Amino acid sequence: MSINWFVFIILVVITFIVIFKKEFKYIDAFVFFIPFNATVVFSTHDSTAINLPFILFAFAAISYFVNKSLQSKFTISKSKKNIINWLIVLGIIAIFSQIMPYIIDGKYMVLDRYKESIYWAKEEALYPSMQWVTQTIYFLIGLLVVIIVSDTYKTISDLKKVLKLLLAGITFMIFWGWLGDLTYFLGIPYPQFFNQIGMNEFGIQDFNGYPRMSSVTMEASYFAQILIPITPYFYWFSQQNKTFIFDKTFHKRMYLLSVITLPLAITTTGVLGFFIIIGLLLKNSMRLFTLKSKYFLVSLYSILVLTFFIFSIKYLINISGTYSGIERFKTVHYGVFYFLDYPILGLGWGVFPTYDFIINLLVNFGLLGAIPFLILLYNIYIKLHVKIKKADKNIRPLFKAAIESFILILIVSQLSGFIYHSQYFWLYIGLAVSIGSLELNKESL
Repeated sequence: MSINWFVFIILVVITFIVIFKKEFKYIDAFVFFIPFNATVVFSTHDSTAINLPFILFAFAAISYFVNKSLQSKFTISKSKKNIINWLIVLGIIAIFSQIMPYIIDGKYMVLDRYKESIYWAKEEALYPSMQWVTQTIYFLIGLLVVIIVSDTYKTISDLKKVLKLLLAGITFMIFWGWLGDLTYFLGIPYPQFFNQIGMNEFGIQDFNGYPRMSSVTMEASYFAQILIPITPYFYWFSQQNKTFIFDKTFHKRMYLLSVITLPLAITTTGVLGFFIIIGLLLKNSMRLFTLKSKYFLVSLYSILVLTFFIFSIKYLINISGTYSGIERFKTVHYGVFYFLDYPILGLGWGVFPTYDFIINLLVNFGLLGAIPFLILLYNIYIKLHVKIKKADKNIRPLFKAAIESFILILIVSQLSGFIYHSQYFWLYIGLAVSIGSLELNKESL
């Protein structure tokens, strides 16, 4: 086993802070370091890399269950009980779905998503494999992230703390990304403190002479996926009458910097995110413009989106013959037919992940799993939507930020794939659950 001693020391320091500062927990450290998925704590003999967020969450989960076991009574608030029940149902279905490879047991051909054979559209017989068990464990860990985050951060003060940590961690991610680009243009070595795996493992990766920004994340796409859902928090906290997390100027500057930064990842996800966020900005700012200005801005935005759409079609045609293009097209195409063949329970969770959130659910979960998942998401959305109407104007921006962030992480998952094995997806879902479950009559700013 290979240990990254620099990161190990960070872990030791965090442990000392957790021990001597009671208000700081491992889950808090997990939230701050959520973008650091390229930062390895240790590697196993088979070259499996265990990253910092995973280790921190493992410690957080152990601490959570130890604390719960010491309590005289394990309780779940009524506002979260329905959502927790759906999370448990999804966990049971994910485990139960693993019978499908045993039922199929070689009688059905499927593209193996974990081998490069998909490039040639070769199919292999589907047999039970430990790979599917591993993917299910990733999914269960994700559900656990939602449960622990939503049960840990219950009050306004709790949410202020977690949002301060998350915003600070992502702010670091952004500035480290800009530092990486700066080293590229200055021709100086990129500091490899946090990039033991991923795109920047051997230095800054470029595209046609321009650096692709991935910062402390594994890939440029991951960088964009983490950044997109945080922008509503920067935007709406800059609209607060009173300082909520950081001061208004900080939030305003970080919002603008986030919007500018997204295209610098030089990834489809980042560019799409840029246009979606600009669209949200127009929607939220319409009240400030005259009727003529509204028509002009909407027309200009529509022209830009249409231009981007035309270039996107050209881009898709260009990559349709590459490995990446073939993989993306064929996973969705084959996924539809796999679902139609096995509509009840799918092929089993994780057997055939696609670059499409909905088809991913259907082909791996079937209707038995996809419907509860969509019900869970609907319940979260409704809770946030109701809170926006009921909340006092001083706290309403928090709920507006949460619902926009929740919608954005789902859009990202639909466009770039359901990253169920990455904890940041589940962290955003857990925050949405926490914020949507606030008791307004007992909380105040």
